[in-house]
Amino acid sequence: MDRVECVVVGAGPTGSACAIGLARKGIETVLVERGSQAGEKNVASFVLFANVLKTIIPGFADEAPLERIGSDTGFLCLRKDDMMEFRAKAGVYYENPMIYTAYRSRFDRWFASKAEEEGVEVVRGMLVTDVLTEGGRVVGIKVGEDELLADVVVAADGIHSIVARQSGLYEDDTSRYMLGVKEVLDLPPDVIEDRFGLRPGEAAVKDGWGYPMSDVGGLFTIYTNNDSVSICLFAPVDALKAKGVSLRDRLEDFKAHPYVSSLIKESRLREYEAHILADGGRIKTDRLYSGGVLLCGEAGGFNSTMWIGVPSGMLSGLKAADAVAAAKRLGRYDADALSCYVDYLYETGLPRMLYNARTFSDFMVKSARRHMETFTDNLFDFMTESILEEVNFFEPEPYPSLEKAYGMFSDYVPRWLEPPLRLLVRGVSKLGSWYKKRKIRRTV
Repeated sequence: MDRVECVVVGAGPTGSACAIGLARKGIETVLVERGSQAGEKNVASFVLFANVLKTIIPGFADEAPLERIGSDTGFLCLRKDDMMEFRAKAGVYYENPMIYTAYRSRFDRWFASKAEEEGVEVVRGMLVTDVLTEGGRVVGIKVGEDELLADVVVAADGIHSIVARQSGLYEDDTSRYMLGVKEVLDLPPDVIEDRFGLRPGEAAVKDGWGYPMSDVGGLFTIYTNNDSVSICLFAPVDALKAKGVSLRDRLEDFKAHPYVSSLIKESRLREYEAHILADGGRIKTDRLYSGGVLLCGEAGGFNSTMWIGVPSGMLSGLKAADAVAAAKRLGRYDADALSCYVDYLYETGLPRMLYNARTFSDFMVKSARRHMETFTDNLFDFMTESILEEVNFFEPEPYPSLEKAYGMFSDYVPRWLEPPLRLLVRGVSKLGSWYKKRKIRRTV
């Protein structure tokens, strides 16, 4: 039976980053990938925030298979026939890019090859089916009938992590699961640039909420690749099930929206993908390690509030490598020795991200999903009336804006607090209106 110092399960961005970190510390590492190539099981496009990658491979942009530079970002809010957008176009990100669009199949394969260049042994086409345990700690992995012993096993095998489950560190909580569907639609580069108002090589990245996802508390995103547009919808699995909603049908509704249709008309479907993802922070930090095992990336719940997982996954992989190296110096790999993983995480902003993601997830599950449709309508009404206020001169104070703004958020206030808070807002609004009229009389 073979034995190595460390086995990393999963050759996605997290696993490859961890393996590179381990190899650079002189730790014998095997990176196990179930696909015949890294990225084979995740073929869709994605948005790459490259701040962590830059610290691992400073010149990555000269060789990595990237699509466009993400310097045009925005937030969309949709109703069935309406659109509202908050957009930012940053020249500094175009000149000094840190956000890109890319394809996981190409990127993951390239990144795993960088791990091989560092001396990592990459074993492809091997599905880990179980972990080996001895004396209450993990001592290796099982691949079919074959076994591989290791001082430490690092789980970087995604949301459905076999290692996390079989080692007893994680149990499913479906209220934290999202189903995502994605289409990649072919369009010529010049058409993309014309419709989205982009410079050559520039990407638009638009996140948003509203139609047709409000009733299930879902979100959507649109972004541009070199010669294609990716559109994605996400919604909580339990909400979809409770309402009997087909996310695939909702994607067709989304594509038919007047604004979305204007961006993707005459496009051709290249690929379709469905994927389960989970809210960040679903695993407590004291459950990210045990004797002989560490969890990082999506296997450890390292997703932000916007379900961005690649940079946080890479950084957690690097910190897992630090923890393995520290345990090696101690000469033991029990839970106490590997608990330094949490200390290394606290040297970064990852615990803060986990806390924010968990807090946001709690808010969505307990309150926001129920009221998203009302909030969207209130937001459109507020913005419309705010614009009309600037051209309606028949009333001295036609729209009390503070009360209107409060109405957008009143659904999220505890019931016992809502009546006195509404009275307070109304009083402040009336006082502000009186003061404004008084100032106008004195000034104009």
